[in-house]
Amino acid sequence: MKYLLSVATAALSIGLTTAAPAIVWKAGSSPASPSHVSEQIDTLSLLDATLNNDDSAAASSTGLSAVIFLVGRDADGSEGLVSMASSGKLPGVQKKHAHADSIHYHVDGVESSRTVAKDARLSGGMNVVEVALDEFHRKLASLAQSEQEEELVEDAAVEGGKKVNKAEQKRRRAISEADVLIVSVTDKDNAAAIDSSIVKAIDSKVVQNVILSSIRSTDEVKRSRRMAVVDKMNKSARSASAGRRRRLDEDNENNNDDGNQQQEEGVYYVNMTPNILAGILFFFMFVMVTHLGLSCMNMIEGQDVYVKKLPAIGREV
Repeated sequence: MKYLLSVATAALSIGLTTAAPAIVWKAGSSPASPSHVSEQIDTLSLLDATLNNDDSAAASSTGLSAVIFLVGRDADGSEGLVSMASSGKLPGVQKKHAHADSIHYHVDGVESSRTVAKDARLSGGMNVVEVALDEFHRKLASLAQSEQEEELVEDAAVEGGKKVNKAEQKRRRAISEADVLIVSVTDKDNAAAIDSSIVKAIDSKVVQNVILSSIRSTDEVKRSRRMAVVDKMNKSARSASAGRRRRLDEDNENNNDDGNQQQEEGVYYVNMTPNILAGILFFFMFVMVTHLGLSCMNMIEGQDVYVKKLPAIGREV
């Protein structure tokens, strides 16, 4: 009993913050001693590591990929698994404790069976159903029977006048097609029945994985939600601060633009600089001078009468 009691003590010491313990058994796995994991892990990661393997996929076609036992809270809202383990109400689980694959002391997100079922669907994409202890035993019994025997049992029930309504038929069909069962137990249930059910699931050949965990206490859930609210408020404050910084930067840029405009007082923008105007005037002057020169050269008339003897000098006319 000392091993399970140590688990309960460690889970209790860590669970006072935000933790819930979890013990995992895997079919075909017989380690010398279970691996003790004290690092924080969320429910989705734990289920993903447990359900997503070849053995679980093969087992889902012929049996159950996993059975998850969730011990509910005590009457005072405290964690149920710790109190049951510390009071010695689980002797069968104590014997199977040494054959566990891993023991997690800090599992985050175990708030209810509904949240665990949601995480199980997200992790493995399997059919997940929440059941009670009696439904779990019927499921194990049905897996032990052949399909022909199941049909005979159903026909006998109908012939005997034990017809069930459509809701019950739908419920039974969902359980028969389930790959993962989440068994919710409370302190009101018989502790011996809980212990024997867990042992039966561990010893069953049609169950690949067995997880024993506990719903976190009310104080832990409240504390976790307060921390989530504080984190959300801190993120909002950081976002608002970043927005104020952006607006301050924009104001500084506007002030810099105003300062630059003040430094440019007395500066005027024109369409033409003096250099450009001088170049244009020089171009027109060059054109006019060229035109005038060509016109004058065109007005010069050359000699059109040619004689063999030129007149004497002074008598040209």
